[in-house]
Amino acid sequence: MQKLLSNKNLIKKISCILLIISFSLVYYKNNITTQAFQLEYELINTKDMAMVEVSEKQEAKELQTKDVFQIYKEMKSGTYVSKESPTPVALPAKKNTVATLESPKRIWYLPTEYGTITGYPSASHFALDITSPRGTSEPIYPIANGIISGIYRDSAGAKIITVNHNINGQNYTSQYVHLSSYAPDLYVGKPVTINDYLGFMGRTGIATGVHLHIAVVDCSIFDNNDSNCSSLNGFFRYGRERYYQGFMGLQSLINVPTTWYSR
Repeated sequence: MQKLLSNKNLIKKISCILLIISFSLVYYKNNITTQAFQLEYELINTKDMAMVEVSEKQEAKELQTKDVFQIYKEMKSGTYVSKESPTPVALPAKKNTVATLESPKRIWYLPTEYGTITGYPSASHFALDITSPRGTSEPIYPIANGIISGIYRDSAGAKIITVNHNINGQNYTSQYVHLSSYAPDLYVGKPVTINDYLGFMGRTGIATGVHLHIAVVDCSIFDNNDSNCSSLNGFFRYGRERYYQGFMGLQSLINVPTTWYSR
């Protein structure tokens, strides 16, 4: 009798243990499923979902037979096919939103390929003096694109060219003095670029040696509409005024090194 009771107690204990294990497995499974659902749900980005045109009836039918996340994965990969249409629905390609940055366009250049500064602006000489080891073989170029506004000699015989530049609505004049010769086919009103040479370095007029005297002022020389620089005397007077105001010609527009070997 005792043995029978002992066996019954053992069976009860085993049954209780099995019942506890069963409940634990059910709870664990439900918990894992819920976590998996939450994880999958968090991965869904509703902004990336494709709009698929299917009838309400067709959509309801497919949702009953297929897992919603499986449908989303097929839509994401472009392989989702509606029963009403055999054509796969592909997601639109994502546009590259990274802006392409362009380098700022260069405007101002040095007037010679080789050069060394030998004189700096002053009240009576608001210009740079530039020499070159190539002497009279050194070509002179415009410091920016523009239009030739003057080809002349001063009272001392210096050969001079002036170029007007309109940069973003602001007028500038560059003046190139002491040239040994002019480039061919030049005329007032001719458009020139930074690559069109104007002549060669020289020592015409009053000059202590072969060099380029280049003055740059923010006005339009020989222009009747510009009261500051409508005449050559006005150009000199306005140049002195701008010097006292801190405008240093080409040096105020670009960094001019002491010596250079390219423009």
